[in-house]
Amino acid sequence: MNILITGGCGHIGSYLISKMARGYNLTVVDNMATQRYASLLMLEEPVNFIEDSFQNIECEILKQQDIVVHLAAVTDAVRGDSQAIEQTNVKDTKEFIAKINNFTNPPLFIFPSSTSVYGTAAEIVREDDVSVLKPQSYYARAKLIVEHALEKTSRSYLILRFGTIFGVSPGMRFHTAVNQFCWQAALGQPLNVWKNNYSFKRPYLGIDDAIRSIEHLIANKEHWNQTYNVLSTNSTCENIVNTIINQLPDIQVNMVDTPLLNQFSYIVSDTKIQNTGFEPNDILRDGIRNTLSVLGSLNQ
Repeated sequence: MNILITGGCGHIGSYLISKMARGYNLTVVDNMATQRYASLLMLEEPVNFIEDSFQNIECEILKQQDIVVHLAAVTDAVRGDSQAIEQTNVKDTKEFIAKINNFTNPPLFIFPSSTSVYGTAAEIVREDDVSVLKPQSYYARAKLIVEHALEKTSRSYLILRFGTIFGVSPGMRFHTAVNQFCWQAALGQPLNVWKNNYSFKRPYLGIDDAIRSIEHLIANKEHWNQTYNVLSTNSTCENIVNTIINQLPDIQVNMVDTPLLNQFSYIVSDTKIQNTGFEPNDILRDGIRNTLSVLGSLNQ
C-alpha cells in the first residue's frame, strides 16, 4: 500500500513514519522549514523523501498513492500568523484536495483536524452536533473550513479531530499545553496558569493513540467518509500541573489573569470511534512522565 504523508517531519508525522515505515510504501513530503532533520534519522525501513512543499507534488506521484495523510500546516494556534494560516492551511490545502479529486481513482484523504473546532462551553461535545462548532482561533477556523470542503467534494476521506497531542516523537514541538509545561518545568521555569482555566476539562491525545487510530481506520473501509473525535482522555489543567509537580516538586506555579486562546471547558466524546472497535491506550500521566524523563538532563 502506497501512503503519502505531507508534513512528515513534524511532531505527529515523525512518529507516524517511524511506526508505519514497516508494512507500507511511504512517501514523505516536507519543505524542512522547521529543519527537523532528526525525524529522518535511524528509520527502521527506507522511505521516499521529497524536500518540497505539498503544493508542488506532481500529479504522477499523487496518482500512485492509495492514501494521503495531510499533516502539513501552520500549527501554532496561538502565535501562528493569520495570513500564513489562511494561505497554507486553507487556500493551498483546498487546492491540494481539488487536485486529488480530479483523479479517476483518488486516494483516501486523511485530514487530522482538531478538537479546537469546538469553542463553546458544553457538558459534552460530539462530532455530529453542529451547534458546538464555534472555533476561537484562526487555526481552528481553518480546520473547520477544510473539513467542510472535504465533506462536500471528496469521494474518499477521513476527518480526525485530534485532541491536544502529548508524548515524545523525533520531531516533537513544545508549543501546546502538556509539552510546553513539561519544557518549562525541565528548565526550572515557573508554570503560568490562567486561574479561571485551572479546573477546565479539555481533550488530550497520546501520540501513539493518534497513529493507532489512523492505522485502525485505514484497515476498516466501512468507516470511511466520516468525522471522528480522537482522544486518549479528557483532563483538567490542574491534573496536568499536579502530575508535573509529583515529578518535580520544586516547580513554582503562578496563577495569572491572562486568558488562554480557548476559554471554554468541555468534555469531548470519542464514543463514535470506539464504536468502530478502536480503544485508546495512552495514559496522560505516563506521557508526562516520559516527556520529563527525556528532558531530564536539562539544567541538572
